[in-house]
Parts: sequence; C-alpha cells; structure tokens
Amino acid sequence: MRKLLALPCVLALSACGFHPLYGPQHGQSATVAARLDEVDIGLIPDRQGQLLREALESDLQRAGAPSYYRYHLAVSYSINVQIIGIQQDSSNTRNRYLATAQWTLTPEGNRTIPVAKGTASAMDAENVIDNQYFQATLDNGVMRHQLAREIAHQITAQLAIYLRAHPAAGS
Repeated sequence: MRKLLALPCVLALSACGFHPLYGPQHGQSATVAARLDEVDIGLIPDRQGQLLREALESDLQRAGAPSYYRYHLAVSYSINVQIIGIQQDSSNTRNRYLATAQWTLTPEGNRTIPVAKGTASAMDAENVIDNQYFQATLDNGVMRHQLAREIAHQITAQLAIYLRAHPAAGS
C-alpha cells in the first residue's frame, strides 16, 4: 500500500523539476557526488579542526581518496563558549558552544582565486554538574564531534549546490 502512495509523490516531484542534489542533472554524466570527491581538504589546526576535517572527508570523499583533485577547500574553524547559567556563588551551570566555519573553494592549480566562499555555523549546549568531571569531559568530546559533523554537513551541502550550479567550474 505504501508503494502505491509513494508513486504519485515521486511523479509529482519529477513534474515540478525536483532532482536529487547528488544525482545527475539533465543528462550530465558526472554527478555532484563524483565532483565532491575531487575536493582536496586543507589542514585545519587544533583538535577541533581535526574533527571537522575527518567529518568533511567522510562527507566529501565517499569513494575514498581520489587520484585527482580538481579543487582545494580551505576552512577556518572556531568554537566559542558562552556561559549562560550562573549560580549565586558565580560558578557556571550551563555553557553554550557556538561553532563557526568560513570556507573557500579554489581551483587546485591556482589557489589564489576563490571560486566559491561560504559560512557554516552550529550551536550546542551542556550542563555543568558539580563533581562530575569525567562525565563532563566525555559529554564535551561528544558535543565537539557533533558540532564538527553538523558544520561538515552544511559545508558539503553548500559545495554541492555550488558544483551543481557550475558544472564546468574548475575545468
């Protein structure tokens, strides 16, 4: 029964011009996913930068590292902390983490001319509980991984949109 209900939805989407972001468009042979595989990710400093780079590699290079890079992605990444819960003794009880990344895509042969730029941001928060240092450290690590994954997903989507709109860019 579900398959019968899904068929009209698929037909309606195709009639309105909807195409999957990572699939081929209008007879193009290279999919956006294949073009994302051609993006070399530059080094990002610090441990939080490592987490973001790993998340980007997971999103962009789905078939493993390619033999040819057409683009270079440079990313500036930072996480800022805001104390949003304060007790009467001035100790904090809740922190908000704001992660932001600015990225620039350049052709691999000439890294001085950007072809696309963008910004990604994500937010998370944690409760600070007295005498729970081990748990707080674990929670903080998990939260930093989640922030990196969210930023990576946003950057990947922005790159995919750019590459879909510019099929001959960087050629």
